[in-house]
Amino acid sequence: MTGPRRPDPVEIIARVGGIFPDFGGSERAYQVWVHMTQKAGWDVIEEPGYRQIAGSTECGALIIEGLSYRVHYGLHVRTDMADDKSGRLAWKPVLAYAAWVEPDLEGYVLE
Repeated sequence: MTGPRRPDPVEIIARVGGIFPDFGGSERAYQVWVHMTQKAGWDVIEEPGYRQIAGSTECGALIIEGLSYRVHYGLHVRTDMADDKSGRLAWKPVLAYAAWVEPDLEGYVLE
């Protein structure tokens, strides 16, 4: 292997939003994730591109160098939030919005 190691697509997380969904929602998150992955050196083919599936975190499908993936957007990453309800500043862990991919294993067969 020559050159620097690319992060595996499942390791790429696009933190888009915060504790509330980003203004552009899942469509912007999908585009940010695709951009980050292409910038990391992966050849990404969108098929059929962004699509919103009601009641699901899934927001797109694509092929990355021969393998199929599903793009998701939802509460996925840890962050800290300031809490001063008690009169003292404290930090508590919460989940924040992000875009990520998972391999599409439907129909996958190792040949």
